[in-house]
Parts: sequence; structure tokens; C-alpha cells
Amino acid sequence: RFWKTTLLLPWALGVALLLAMLLGLVEALGPWELDQHVMEDLLAEYPPALIFLLATAVAPVIEELLFRGPLWFFRDSRYFKAAFWGLTILFALIHLSNFPQLNDLWVMAPLLVSPQFSLGIFLGFIRVRYGLLYAMLFHAGYNGILLGPALLIYPTP
Repeated sequence: RFWKTTLLLPWALGVALLLAMLLGLVEALGPWELDQHVMEDLLAEYPPALIFLLATAVAPVIEELLFRGPLWFFRDSRYFKAAFWGLTILFALIHLSNFPQLNDLWVMAPLLVSPQFSLGIFLGFIRVRYGLLYAMLFHAGYNGILLGPALLIYPTP
């Protein structure tokens, strides 16, 4: 299970990279400025090591319990698909809070959270196929791979 889950990680990261590049292209071609992200505020207030710990240990556990945990209640239900997709969409939408300037960018909301939506699909598959613990580990690894290098190069005050 561990190795099968690990093999999905490059795919999830690749999809996220493609979506990020698409987002960058849309930003470059359009009148939008998407440079304001909540991470900048966090880095101004907290040490990078704490942010990394929260993003790789705390957030994956809480988010997986909230957004993939409830799938257990629908496992034998005809509403399973609706629950799966509904929770995946909610997972993506909760990440709109990462963009404080969203009032000006609401039309961009689906594209802004498309990486989280695609991640939610991977996490849901892993949850159903291998279990909640593997979804948590995958989520932690994904966050660590994306956030770790950024925190290492971010200038500390």
C-alpha cells in the first residue's frame, strides 16, 4: 500500500504543476494580480519550521478527518459518489481562504483552487483504496514537497 500510494505522488505533483502554470499564464494574459497569498502573512508572523510542521503534520490530519473521513458513512450507500465529489469540492473551496483578495477575483475562484481540487481527487482515491492513514501520509508528503523548498529559500526577517 505504501509504495502504491507513493507512486501516485509524482502524478499529483505533476497535475498541480500544470495547473499552477496555467494559473500563471492566465495571470500574465489577464488583468488579474494573484500575488497576494496568505502564506506571505504567515511567514511574516511565524518561523518557517512551525509553518512546515503545521502544514505537514497538523493540517493533513485535520483535513483528512474532515474531508475524507466522512466517506466511511457512505461506503455502502447509493450516495457515495455524491459524498465523494461534494467533499472534494468542499476541500477545494476551503482553500479559497488562502487568497485574501478574492473579492476582486471571484471569477478566478475555480482556477485558483484547481490544484486543491485535483489533490482532493487523489486523496479521495487513496482514502477509498488504501485507507485514511495513507491519505493523511500522502497529504503530508505532498505538502512537504511543495512547501519545504519554498520555506528554505524564503528570506527570514
